[in-house]
Amino acid sequence: MFSIESFSDLFADACIRGEQSELLLLSLYGRDTSVLQFMSAFSVPRDQGGLLTGGQACFTIVESDQRHTAYVPDLDRIQKLTGRFPDRNLFGTLTHTWLYDPILVQPDRAGRTAWLLSDGVEMSRSRLWTLVKALSPLPLLDHWQEPLLDGLGARICTPLSTFKFPPIGKLGGIRVSLGDRFEDIVSIGVSEGALSLNPDALPTDAALRVAAIANDLPPKRAAEGPLFELGRVVMTPGVESLIDMCPRLINRCLAAYTRGDWGVSLDRQLNDEAVSSGDGRILAAYPIDPARPCAGYGENTLWIITEADRSVTTLLLPEEY
Repeated sequence: MFSIESFSDLFADACIRGEQSELLLLSLYGRDTSVLQFMSAFSVPRDQGGLLTGGQACFTIVESDQRHTAYVPDLDRIQKLTGRFPDRNLFGTLTHTWLYDPILVQPDRAGRTAWLLSDGVEMSRSRLWTLVKALSPLPLLDHWQEPLLDGLGARICTPLSTFKFPPIGKLGGIRVSLGDRFEDIVSIGVSEGALSLNPDALPTDAALRVAAIANDLPPKRAAEGPLFELGRVVMTPGVESLIDMCPRLINRCLAAYTRGDWGVSLDRQLNDEAVSSGDGRILAAYPIDPARPCAGYGENTLWIITEADRSVTTLLLPEEY
């Protein structure tokens, strides 16, 4: 057990902090009145006996000869869960209270990030895979579990022990973050055969091939505006017929296209060179339905082509080319 500085009746056995030492979880033991006093101190200035300094509360956990500081930048985010020990014990009425940030229990699907905690035993791969499937913008087949988890590894899983402020106590875990290239990696893996739709056709080196795809993909560029001019935007009759069924299709694909996200196109290097030089044709390919695999040609594929002189950009289906 670890003590809480200035709160002699409170003890902690675990604490999880974020990368800025912000409090994510604290496991506390003590009388209910002591816990309430501790939480009340979060909103009281330090010169009045509280923990509030400069707009945020902070407290110190004492572990032998080490001191660990945790910050509470937003008190409204902290949730409380309390369990009560049996009344008949040597210490009177005691409670076990967990203070936690909801991000630990509610995956951030928009940010494709979630946390998976463990009590020191080996991390369950089935729990990890369930979490990855919940975060993925694409449906994942269960026989892709080994290739994706083994092939991507540290790219999507960060052990909390490697944080600047690692966990205190025996509680540990990982932060899962799929990143903005996960969808591309899966789509390319399907188009190149590293991720087969048939479990029996899955390559024996699937994990290595997935890792190679991930390593070859450059990070998406953050741009304030379009990387190049589209010119006049036109579309073929086949694309026009899709608009009622997929009303967001055009905006979604053009937004990715103009920021240098080439979807599942095999012409990435040529496209990058054309953008850098300001000359040369650009061709990208995107899934019409993001929930289905896309090979970059054939069914479920939309092409976008910008002419070398940037005068015209055409949206079309591969069969219309």
